[in-house]
Amino acid sequence: SFKTIIDAILFYASCPKCVSCQDRLLRHEKAICDKCMTEYLEIKKRNCSICARTLDKCTCTNRYLDNYYVHKLIKVYRYIKRESLPSNDLIYSLKRSNRKDVLNFLRDELSAAIDNSLTIDESIIFTNVPRRKHEAKKYGLDHAAALSRSLAKHYSAKYYQPIIAKSKKPQKKTVGAERIENAKFKIKRKPKTLEGKTVIIVDDVVTTGASMVACAKL
Repeated sequence: SFKTIIDAILFYASCPKCVSCQDRLLRHEKAICDKCMTEYLEIKKRNCSICARTLDKCTCTNRYLDNYYVHKLIKVYRYIKRESLPSNDLIYSLKRSNRKDVLNFLRDELSAAIDNSLTIDESIIFTNVPRRKHEAKKYGLDHAAALSRSLAKHYSAKYYQPIIAKSKKPQKKTVGAERIENAKFKIKRKPKTLEGKTVIIVDDVVTTGASMVACAKL
């Protein structure tokens, strides 16, 4: 079709590279090359220590999250603090660049995980942990908002964001109690009534869950 031809022209004109090894992608490859995809799929095989399912089929949370309204934690894979992993490189690319193929890849991965544990209906509302203003300005996007909007569109659901970040220090530079204290957000306008709604809060990485909890409490 004409659209297929246009897509092919745009693909080859942009010369996209694998987000992990930086090799040039082939037409059938999306965001990461076949070699890095093999490693990525191995990472996805890791199991939850509670339910023993692979993480994309697990909704286990922890006591801290559950006490503050986060009753299901849907995830795709575990973030491993190590350089040059395809799984990490996908997150870094989402945070720092505006690559549509990376956004679409992670949307599809997360939507598949959502489908494993939820039924999306008219009660669902998508939102996200908002990016700090100076970070959004630095990189030119709020990556979690872009991912949340894309998921909402995928499900023909509503996207709603009444929250803004107050803290200026990135969460990755904090630990323990400091991380919880640093997770400061506020309502930017009179919020809609969410009675009877299921709210899906999207974030790139959940470690202690401090940012997720702060938004859920609001």
